[in-house]
Amino acid sequence: MSVAVLALAGGYLYLDAQDVVPGFLTAEPADVPQAPFITQSPVSPAPVQGDDAAASLSADAPRPSAAEVQALAEALREDSRTGTSTNVSVVDYLDGTVYADVSAADPQVPASTTKLITAVAAVSELGADFTTQTTVTWDKTSRTLTLVAGGDSMLAADEGHHGDVEDAEDAAEGWAGLGDLADQVLSALGEDGRALKVRVDDSAFPGPAWPKEWPDYAFTMGYAAPVTGLAVNGGRLTDGNYVARAEDPSLHAGELFVEALEKRGLRVQGEVSHASSAAKAVEVATVSSAPLSEVARHLLSVSDNTVAEQVARVLALESGYAATPAGEAKAIASALDRLGVTTAGLQLYDGAGFSDRNQISPATMTSALLAARDEPSLDGLLDWLPLAGLEGTVEERYVGLPPAGYWRAKTGSLTGVTAIAGVLVTADGRPLAVALLADGMPYGQANPMAAFDDFLGALAECGCEG
Repeated sequence: MSVAVLALAGGYLYLDAQDVVPGFLTAEPADVPQAPFITQSPVSPAPVQGDDAAASLSADAPRPSAAEVQALAEALREDSRTGTSTNVSVVDYLDGTVYADVSAADPQVPASTTKLITAVAAVSELGADFTTQTTVTWDKTSRTLTLVAGGDSMLAADEGHHGDVEDAEDAAEGWAGLGDLADQVLSALGEDGRALKVRVDDSAFPGPAWPKEWPDYAFTMGYAAPVTGLAVNGGRLTDGNYVARAEDPSLHAGELFVEALEKRGLRVQGEVSHASSAAKAVEVATVSSAPLSEVARHLLSVSDNTVAEQVARVLALESGYAATPAGEAKAIASALDRLGVTTAGLQLYDGAGFSDRNQISPATMTSALLAARDEPSLDGLLDWLPLAGLEGTVEERYVGLPPAGYWRAKTGSLTGVTAIAGVLVTADGRPLAVALLADGMPYGQANPMAAFDDFLGALAECGCEG
């Protein structure tokens, strides 16, 4: 049996990027013994819709020794930098053979590795091509335009790029824009010089916009914005990642929509406010978000809390639940159950992983990775996970370390919590699903992260045939 493993780059690409080996045009490429994640066209950006960066991994690749992997896992738990709360699951990505189980079924605080579960659940249920719609309705009697939230929190302030970007990691951001809506409004209504009003309707997303489980510092430090079903650039007020966010992203989007309308010659009077779209109003404009596959790539690569929580609430709404934290928890659990994922002990209070009450076991993480392998809508999951040493949250963490180029992973960290889960290719070319979770740690990430990475390095270099 073989499986198509999607990736943007591989071990050779990593080594070339670090100037360790010759570039792609060399007549005598360096010998790289470890089987990397590779692409068919490693020097070209991945397409923003659909993935063709596939390489077949053979089931004939030698298996690691379960005894040796188990010993490495037990040593990780005994490591003074982690402690007895460290639980480990290592299974064969191709057939599920268990190589290490250290309390793998025990649920723990997962931090941002929760996003892996959210992405798997949402894409499996809604499909990789699923999009949300942001619409504008027009009530002729009151001359009111209403911007209606559909679940896109990455709208552009003006025109969207609609996938015309080179960097796939950023493709979901600004896919559609308020300027696109304004253009359609102008086309539908014309420019007659008469004033109109603008309202926003986010009633499909009742909240709480800021989950009660989320700490206040996450807002003040720009780690997340309130989740209202409608936002421009995640509610950010300035350029950058961790920057000030709008207290009401829907109103903020409405104000930017007014600017887009006025830029096109339409005249708006009064302040933007919340109001449900009138029953007699007609739709005059609509835009679609990025495909869910690109949204998943974004939230996994950069660990976007706002987007992850928004995706979870859209999943709830589309699954017949309320778009609330409680509704999303039910929707995620139901989707995972339908996939056949091991969910014993699963408890969710948000979709991003900020809640320290979330409980997910390492076995659930590796089970989700294996279930995703066989789900057509999730063919791109490994491609969405960032590649160690080159992309996203693991771009700098593994530079110069053995997992670089061979480890695609979602990280997680909260005070006292360190976690990571993904798929790693060993020196013998065997892909392994790995989940490492530790909670109850002292303050600080340096020690447990170093211990995790030492374990992953030993696993990556393992030529330990079973």
